[in-house]
Amino acid sequence: GPELQIRSMDGMGHPPASHLTEIVLLSEEDQPLSSWTLYGKTGMVIGRDSGKNQVNINLTNSTYASTVDVEHAVLNYSADNWYVEDLNSKNGVSVQKSDKRKYKLAAGHPCLLSCGDILYIGLVRLMIR
Repeated sequence: GPELQIRSMDGMGHPPASHLTEIVLLSEEDQPLSSWTLYGKTGMVIGRDSGKNQVNINLTNSTYASTVDVEHAVLNYSADNWYVEDLNSKNGVSVQKSDKRKYKLAAGHPCLLSCGDILYIGLVRLMIR
């Protein structure tokens, strides 16, 4: 059955990026506050629900919601990988990789995501896992 399936490793000891399953809102103390599943999805808009718009990942109630645009960023699933893209937000999107380096995204240039990456949506932190 499918439960016997062995996940292939990419040499870094991580499952392939396609096995990303959720995105988790982190508190200041790195505690998970809420999470959203990526499973079965092809795209997720990150932002604040203003009542007029529909976002998949609503950060209205997060500590730094004031730094998040109504439609701030989008996650897209393509060819077995998840990508994040900045939607011309005013406070920007950064990705912190497992080596702790932080990369600021240029709007319109999708960034490949890996398990353990931390997204900075303005000042709000989301972990991919």
